[in-house]
Amino acid sequence: MSTVRKKLLRWVPVLGSVHRLLHSAKNALNRRVTRIKEVIDHIRFNIVWEARIQRLARHSKQTPKKKPIIHLYAICRNEEQIIPYFMSHYQPFVDEFNIYDNRSSDSSLERLARYDNVTIIPFDTGDTFDEAAHMQIKNNAWKKSRGKADFVIVCDMDEFLYHPEMASFLYLLKQHSFTVVRPHGYDMVSEQLPEFDGVHPITQLIKTGFDSWRNYSKTVLFSPTLEEINFSPGSHRASPQGRVKLFRSDHLKLLHYKYVDRNKIIQKTQTCRARLSETNKKHGWSRHYEKSDAQVMREFDSMLSIRRTII
Repeated sequence: MSTVRKKLLRWVPVLGSVHRLLHSAKNALNRRVTRIKEVIDHIRFNIVWEARIQRLARHSKQTPKKKPIIHLYAICRNEEQIIPYFMSHYQPFVDEFNIYDNRSSDSSLERLARYDNVTIIPFDTGDTFDEAAHMQIKNNAWKKSRGKADFVIVCDMDEFLYHPEMASFLYLLKQHSFTVVRPHGYDMVSEQLPEFDGVHPITQLIKTGFDSWRNYSKTVLFSPTLEEINFSPGSHRASPQGRVKLFRSDHLKLLHYKYVDRNKIIQKTQTCRARLSETNKKHGWSRHYEKSDAQVMREFDSMLSIRRTII
């Protein structure tokens, strides 16, 4: 506290009460302004813009629009079960896949090699699960798409970006020069994920989950014209730098298909728990993998009990 302020409070004690009152009023006003902005954004993006997307989708059936160029970047480690669903989901609107593989020992590489537009980039963390290495890739790999793609998607193999009219959505994003997109995050839940039959996408087979917008509304879609994206550990937060024009949509959903097979959940938890790097342990990253098998199953059963239809 400054000397002048101390003297004023000593001479006129009521100033302290006035200051506290004004400070509280300022905080209340800031909260009100934030709330008003949230309401305006909701009306703007989820009502007005969604109506434009749906209208464009209807017209596009007669006059198809040129789609933006999309490049995708993802990290892979033994994802043979989800890969067919992942590729089937993203192929209609992604032009180029860049998959960073961390020494997969199952059939992941063979499955990915079946696609002509997939580039596999090997990396090695010494058989550890190292979030620092993942952040390095996710914060920098997409920069290769500058001047080549309109948008990039940076995600994990169990993350599915979904909109019922994705082509029209992406077209309008490009036409109106949006550079950062914030989807609404959900965790999808199912007892079992069946083998891919080549016909049914995962969004038809598993439609239930629960709202996870606080932790899972990840900024996976953005323009490579940004200077930096600055993902935090797990990519749950981002602090983009450059020309940021934000589109925030509840109709664009980021579906996290992690909790969709009881046996696979246990298997992945056990594997990641054994592979946690010293860096992860030091910073407390990926602590959920340190839970006991029994605790993981109790949480999974709780998820099953609260799931509802998401798509």
